[in-house]
Amino acid sequence: RTTRISTTSQSDPAGRVVITGQPEQVDNPWGITPFKKVVSLPARIDPIQTSAVVSLHGRLLVRVPFEQPNI
Repeated sequence: RTTRISTTSQSDPAGRVVITGQPEQVDNPWGITPFKKVVSLPARIDPIQTSAVVSLHGRLLVRVPFEQPNI
């Protein structure tokens, strides 16, 4: 049996990403707790395509594509 974690990611074009996670079952036997992580990146990002997922092994995977410069 596993518990599901709902994740959300918010970002701004300046490169700040806020990732939050909430287990569907707060009182779970695995000790999974809600979390919030803030990451500041050194370059501008594409906030629309930013995503975050928690794997079955508890790893937080974040996809943050860098903004393409207008040429």
